[in-house]
Amino acid sequence: LGRTTKVAGVWNILVVNESMPPQVAYNIVKTIFENRGDMVAAHKEAENISLQRQQNAFSPIPFHPGAIRYFAEKGIAVK
Repeated sequence: LGRTTKVAGVWNILVVNESMPPQVAYNIVKTIFENRGDMVAAHKEAENISLQRQQNAFSPIPFHPGAIRYFAEKGIAVK
């Protein structure tokens, strides 16, 4: 007691080739977020999927233009 506990966190990201058509990437991201309940039913960890967590600070690579479009429609600004 009284000691600092260090915890390592790992963010999961979905990586696609930059040549993927924007509409395909958009459809994938839309499907993930709009069917989150089904994913939670399959695995509780999916509860951690949220629009608010979509930030450039959590990604070592840029967001795909198709994903950016979906997030922008939901009011989330990413690059």
